[in-house]
Amino acid sequence: MSIAVIAESIIILFLLMGVGFLCRRTGVIGPDGARGLSSFVVNVSLPALILMAMQVPLTPELIENAGGILFGVGVFYAVSFGLAFTVPRFIADSDLEAGVMRFMLVFSNLGFMGIPVANAVFGPESIFYVSIFNLTFSILLFSVGVLMLRPDMGRYLDPKLFLNTGLIASVAGLCLFALQIHIPSPFADVFTLLGSTTTPLAMVVVGALLATLPLEGIFTDKKIWVITVLRLAVIPIAVFLILRPFVSGPFLLGVPVLLAAMPVAANAVMLAEEYHVDATIASKGVFLTTILSLATLPVITLLIT
Repeated sequence: MSIAVIAESIIILFLLMGVGFLCRRTGVIGPDGARGLSSFVVNVSLPALILMAMQVPLTPELIENAGGILFGVGVFYAVSFGLAFTVPRFIADSDLEAGVMRFMLVFSNLGFMGIPVANAVFGPESIFYVSIFNLTFSILLFSVGVLMLRPDMGRYLDPKLFLNTGLIASVAGLCLFALQIHIPSPFADVFTLLGSTTTPLAMVVVGALLATLPLEGIFTDKKIWVITVLRLAVIPIAVFLILRPFVSGPFLLGVPVLLAAMPVAANAVMLAEEYHVDATIASKGVFLTTILSLATLPVITLLIT
């Protein structure tokens, strides 16, 4: 795949993000509208997309590839956690700020950007493998992720947090795949149509979120630049170099590296506010990494295709 084709696919996604940004700034999408769209994507369209992505025949190749993806998941989190528990201690001004930085280094924007970008670059077949990533992401986000932000919150973790729709859809999809149970029509057609709305709506939601983030001091904050370089370049390149001798192809190599190159998870801001830590630095991280990923994602994608 040429860099022109890759860039065009990613630019389309960012134009959709621009639509969300403008709609939020001009009031076409209000605060309630943005929350409603976000809730629809998280609870309806994204689970439908994940569920239908796993409605595929059970083959030895697919099982083998699933094992390869789990290896990629392990490498991705080994690199992310290694940097997350090393770099922030040298640049953070406080333990709470270090926790937010660790969160930003470990958790990328898998749902709102990872799935749409993987779908655009590698096609709908890649969503099956992204869904395996989503299992570990959801489990870690509401356990380790919360503890990164607030180490004292361990005894207050609510097990209900793990029962989110993305995780449920991934588990249900894997069970249906393993048992080779196929969703009958017209339900399958409904899920397919709902899933097809994920990419445009998710990018509009990200754009609407960016329109609400404070811009003061973003481009002069050296700490955020360090996090940005690590998030968008160092982590995906490290994952690529580690995986390359062992796996190849768009799914086993491409999917883990592409997901490692995603910007900071959009819910970093929401969780930082929820647990009363510095949401400002999370906002800066989300904004800067998302904007700069327009330039870095085509380069990373060219590296793996």
